[in-house]
Amino acid sequence: MFKSKKTKIVASLVLLMVGGLCMWFILNFVAIGPGLPPPAGMPVWYVPGLGTRMENGTLIEVRSVAEHFELIDDRIMDESPSCFPAVSQYCGYANCKRTGSDDQYLIAAWYFDDEKKFLQSERDLYQYLEKQGRVSTVELDISKEINGEIKRRENRLAWGPTFGPKSFDVTKYESEITSGFFLVYKIPFIEGRDDYFIVYYGAMGSVNLSNQTPFLKELIAEGYYLIEPGTVEDLKS
Repeated sequence: MFKSKKTKIVASLVLLMVGGLCMWFILNFVAIGPGLPPPAGMPVWYVPGLGTRMENGTLIEVRSVAEHFELIDDRIMDESPSCFPAVSQYCGYANCKRTGSDDQYLIAAWYFDDEKKFLQSERDLYQYLEKQGRVSTVELDISKEINGEIKRRENRLAWGPTFGPKSFDVTKYESEITSGFFLVYKIPFIEGRDDYFIVYYGAMGSVNLSNQTPFLKELIAEGYYLIEPGTVEDLKS
């Protein structure tokens, strides 16, 4: 009797896991194009959230982000982080920490489905950053990190587009509250759709950004999602 009950519980957990995998497959494979989520759900493409996996017959929570990071709580949707203005109503962010250290990091994304609104918000954000800290354009090369992420995805049977340039201009931002890089993804999914994202990867607190750059590049590579002819570039003033 006990064994039968335990078998039913395990079977139920397996079904939940299969259902989750099916949903993941639909979102990552089928949902490119007309089937993409509504605007409010779009920031999740670049903001990581908690996952699950089966271990010894038990469904456990997965907090890992990239190879050396884990989430602090789950992602926050429909809110901008307090250190930045709400330049879009479609936004979200997640906090994470680097394993083996006290360093904390922020990943945030703002989504736009209208080019005019995106361009105005891009300018507004740039002006805000100039007032709050130091802003410049730098080139990042994440080729090494992308190759490492591809191997990780193969090992865990995961998949994600890594097409597009591996070296590109980003906006470097430095302040006493957070320092990191802003990326702008234009038309990352399919030509003909007005999809625009501003994504931020940064270390929290007063930090030496040069020392943090290798870790931020790892986070950027983990979330890199672009199908050409889409582009990834820096913020424009």
